Amino acid sequence: MTILAADELREHIETDLEDVALLRLAAAAEGMIIREAGQTSDVTETRNEWGFPWGRHRELYTARPVSNFTSIKERDHPDDAQTTLETDDYRLEGVRRIIRLQEGTNPRQLWAPYVELIYTPESDNDIRKLVQIALVKLGVMYSGAKKEKLGDFEFLHNDTATETTAILRKLRTARNNMAVT
Repeated sequence: MTILAADELREHIETDLEDVALLRLAAAAEGMIIREAGQTSDVTETRNEWGFPWGRHRELYTARPVSNFTSIKERDHPDDAQTTLETDDYRLEGVRRIIRLQEGTNPRQLWAPYVELIYTPESDNDIRKLVQIALVKLGVMYSGAKKEKLGDFEFLHNDTATETTAILRKLRTARNNMAVT
């Protein structure tokens, strides 16, 4: 199942391709989207700051904007049991910044050296749909030729690799590496 069905794609793209061929292009586009922006399902991120005492702070930043947390677990040593944090142990500020609270069920001034975050990212389905439409359109138009000529009319094709990169760049606004400040 792709982001958009064949009939939804046909609302934006005029083509003689059969649904099966159109859905093949849509599936390839979806694969590129997932590779660039990640899955839309829950995300698991881990932090390992063991041996880096200056790297641990009260704030963590997620790689993607957070809709809600499934769980946050931390531990002090690799062999320790994980402590699952309660919602009163941390605070989400904005959509990426997580503050460790000194009060709550499991109070702590700094994040533990090992942290595991499992969260649902904010929905970016609208931009994914836009990107899928643009990539499928590009795939439909691609003929493999750099230039076509018919009578007095001459048409130069753009480089599809450059176009694909430019289209996928629209997804990058929500991407960043998890960092500690």
